[in-house]
Amino acid sequence: MRVLFLSCHLPYPPVSGGRLREFELLRRLAPEAEVHLCAISKTYEEDLAAVDRLHGLCASVAVFRAIADPSDLPFQVRRHGSPQATEYVCSLLREGLADLVHVEGFYLLRHVPPSPVPVLLVEQNVEYSLGAQRVALAEGAADQRRAFRDFRETRAQELEAWRRATLCAAVTDDDRSTMLQVAPQLDVRLVPDGADHLGLPPANALGLQPELLFVANFAYQPNLDAANWFCREILPRVREQVPEARALLVGNDPPREVQALACEHVCVTGRVPSVSRYLDRDAVVVSPLRIGGGVKVKVLEALYRGKAIVSTSIGVQGLGRGARGCIEVADDADAFAACCSSLLLKPAARRALESRARAFRATLPTWDEAAESLLACYRELAEERQAMPSVG
Repeated sequence: MRVLFLSCHLPYPPVSGGRLREFELLRRLAPEAEVHLCAISKTYEEDLAAVDRLHGLCASVAVFRAIADPSDLPFQVRRHGSPQATEYVCSLLREGLADLVHVEGFYLLRHVPPSPVPVLLVEQNVEYSLGAQRVALAEGAADQRRAFRDFRETRAQELEAWRRATLCAAVTDDDRSTMLQVAPQLDVRLVPDGADHLGLPPANALGLQPELLFVANFAYQPNLDAANWFCREILPRVREQVPEARALLVGNDPPREVQALACEHVCVTGRVPSVSRYLDRDAVVVSPLRIGGGVKVKVLEALYRGKAIVSTSIGVQGLGRGARGCIEVADDADAFAACCSSLLLKPAARRALESRARAFRATLPTWDEAAESLLACYRELAEERQAMPSVG
């Protein structure tokens, strides 16, 4: 089974939720599928240098520089242009070198020409839903108009992409339901994220430091917004109640705007070899997201490590109703700060929340289960392709 896999980044190193997801899946696909990876990269030099790390997982790897398109296309489509990638995909399909095409994100489907080869479109987020959230947060009439226009255009193109795909998949039941509500004729499968790559925490992981930990890929705009909101609006309120409280912003590629948040009580680490030691040492994990979709891998990881978590409603998307019982949820700065302060000041309450997180861990999907769901989609599409009459 030969799979042409289109991604907007190289899945190594796994320093963001999307990269981690694809890396963990590719590790498990390798024995079953001949994967030809095509990455349309916004971090071209870094991704090109890491290609060798995917040898053994992929039959071939091609990396192309993403070129911003000056057209009026939606933002996510516009920023993932690449004529070279389009030609590469077209040539592979012309030569009959793929039994199916896997596209990670509707905005990459533009690179796949009309073809009898079946297409699986996997949505890590319903992108137009993020656009609607940006409209709600926009400040000023001009920004609101701009955000609404991008939301409207994104929704139109995303729906068109879903309808064009042979089969669609979502990461969460929530997103699957959203897709079916707006396009009931779709066939949408579930390919979840896992969290078992971190392993279980050591027995002595007590989380004693009065620190609030936010783990994220800060190159992603929703995480940048969350970091600013947390440090400027929430943390000062926490420190009124807990003067010794500190915040740790841990993760990939913090831009200058995030680095500027660093001070005596805010530490910005940048990329770290492993987030596990930060999860285990810090008292509370926060997910102050105001924009988002799908499921948040860092929240999954924190649950798997049995952490006390404070999150917005956006941060717990896709986890199911059971997650509300083991995560404190607050959507305004005052309430979010009050939850953080309470957990820092009341060890018994924090331990109770940690215990509920550990119990919830047993309900989380594993990466093996996720990979099997994806392989089931591949097998079905490959069988459909084999059943088609040959042309010529």
